[in-house]
Amino acid sequence: MEGLELKGVHELGAPYVVEPPIGWAELEDVVRSAPPSAVVLLDPYAGRQPGEAFPRLRELLRRYPSLTVVAGIELSADTLADVKTLLEWGVSEVIDTGGESTPRGVHARLRQAHARPLKRRLEQALSSFVGSEARNLLMGAAEVAVEGGGAPDLARALAVAPRTLTERCARADLPPPRQVQAWMRILLACMLLDDPGRTVYAAAWACGYSTDRSLRRAVSAFVGADSTTLRAGGAFEQAARAFNNVLRETREESRVRRRAERQNGRA
Repeated sequence: MEGLELKGVHELGAPYVVEPPIGWAELEDVVRSAPPSAVVLLDPYAGRQPGEAFPRLRELLRRYPSLTVVAGIELSADTLADVKTLLEWGVSEVIDTGGESTPRGVHARLRQAHARPLKRRLEQALSSFVGSEARNLLMGAAEVAVEGGGAPDLARALAVAPRTLTERCARADLPPPRQVQAWMRILLACMLLDDPGRTVYAAAWACGYSTDRSLRRAVSAFVGADSTTLRAGGAFEQAARAFNNVLRETREESRVRRRAERQNGRA
């Protein structure tokens, strides 16, 4: 955004595409149609009046809690309280404009912020019975979903063969990779549906559905409720509950299978 001096941004290169700086007035129009992989890099102090607690940024995060926001601040003893406030509100990462204004420093922070809103919601929603290996795989699936990818992309991201990924999912008591990625796309869509500033059509477009009707059908098939009902009661929360039920059923099926394999081995 305008007002942010961060030299490393313009030298990032692939996979990032850096757009020209814009002001607060244009930001919401851009955010409304931006893909889930987009990152808003901003100066939270821009346009702030004395005594104000980042009103424009707070309103942006209220209307688009699914948005990945990275704030550029010169870290010091005087700004630590502001950093704490921004992170509590949902800012994904903070870049020290005084010490990280290099391509390498900026790239590291953006990488850490990647898919943070979805991963944060997922971490909070997953059942405590989901193991560490399953969580690691699901966090990778969340990153791939934000990029619009599928199961083959998850295998590439993890640097394993598709068959190996299927085996890893089975050992972690997860459904097959294609089903995991399909669920992650639904969870992503439901997170976007929870944005007060986003329409069903905008959520569908951002997640790669051809029409809002396609999204409605997919959500109904996976979660068992229409998008209007989901939005009224918290779309992500309801989708996460349905996903946890699928994970529980998969764990139970895996236990039964392993028990039968042990019994057959002793026979």
